[in-house]
Amino acid sequence: MTLITTPSRDDAAVDDFHRLFDAVAACGATVGGGVERQSASAADGAARRVFAAALEAAGATVRTDAVGNQYGVFALADRIDAPLVMLGSHLDSQPRGGRFDGALGVVAAAAVGAALMRAKRAGARFDADYCAVNWTNEEGARFRPSLLGSGFFTGKHDADFALSRADDAGVTLGEALAAIGQRGADAPPPLPACYLELHIEQGLHLESAAADIGVVRRNWGAIKVDVRFQGEQAHTGPCPMPLRRDALLAAAYLIAEARAIADRWPGVVHTSVGRIVVAPNSANVVPSEVALSLEIRSADDAVLAEAGALGARAIAEAAERANVTVTADRAERPIRQLPTEVCDLVAACAGALGLSCRDVDTVAGHDAISLLGLCPTGLIFVPSVGGVAHNEGEFTARADIENGLRLCLEAAWRLCQAGGSPERATLAGGPV
Repeated sequence: MTLITTPSRDDAAVDDFHRLFDAVAACGATVGGGVERQSASAADGAARRVFAAALEAAGATVRTDAVGNQYGVFALADRIDAPLVMLGSHLDSQPRGGRFDGALGVVAAAAVGAALMRAKRAGARFDADYCAVNWTNEEGARFRPSLLGSGFFTGKHDADFALSRADDAGVTLGEALAAIGQRGADAPPPLPACYLELHIEQGLHLESAAADIGVVRRNWGAIKVDVRFQGEQAHTGPCPMPLRRDALLAAAYLIAEARAIADRWPGVVHTSVGRIVVAPNSANVVPSEVALSLEIRSADDAVLAEAGALGARAIAEAAERANVTVTADRAERPIRQLPTEVCDLVAACAGALGLSCRDVDTVAGHDAISLLGLCPTGLIFVPSVGGVAHNEGEFTARADIENGLRLCLEAAWRLCQAGGSPERATLAGGPV
């Protein structure tokens, strides 16, 4: 098939993006300029409805699967067995999170779909269909684990597992999705021929290098441990210190040791305890139970393994020192390279648009990581001002947003004309 000029400078796509982005950002908006839009909350439900309405207006068929993943499928090709090109990210946020994390990729995916459909109506020919997707519970802020929706799509989790995950108030994902009308029954689309995700960098590399686009070549590995210390409730006044079984004391020992582990490998290992739940959480009561989440990340396999072993030892020693019992559920995400053929496509599209690009790692997890190894998968970064993320002050400049959008449109156009093949799309080239 002869490829024709891409509409990557389509001003209508830019306008579509900004209108939809502003509408989504209003869902759960905070006074600090961010969003409070945790998964399956009322604000998330509002954003999902805005997204679905935009997809339908653009000519997509909207599907919602059993765990709430939303798919907007654009029928571009003239055959029913056409491969699928998919772009997307997530609309859920962290508590008091930023407007750009996740939403940038979802809104860009919708704007790209609308532009491709306009092009089809104007006579363009395509050899693949297109799908814009919003994945459920990427953040893992309310329901754990993270990447839950994309994990269901790729077969890592079944629907029963995903829907039974409960938040700290005991509400399950299934109950929360039903409450906002987002527990669907549609079959997910097939695994795409190529998946791309646009995201803010959440780091400083692009800004420091004055680069327009980050081509993600590798993800950092992660060890995530849900830890539960079980002690004994007692009065904080009369209970003798030697007799106390203080679960919060065990947590304190572990938190301090987690930082010490990172300090052994400066810049190479990142650790955190970002979540802690204390019971009964009363000023006059020795805490009987503490649940917390420990994370250890690195891009070096050997170092990650050693740091993980130190983390396991720190959990056991913290429990012993505080005279409490402990349970720990551990999950690991391996270090992997993203496929060269998709990275090359992203770099080629950046070059065609006159955008500078830099190879980068992703330290954070993204839905793209769920699809990695199952289909050609790419992750595209645009700069984050000051590297600020998971924060109301998170910001990406308008020009950088539009650069990312145009790159996605260039890549999606090529892919949809090349049957979803990143190799063919890279070789196609052509004027813009």
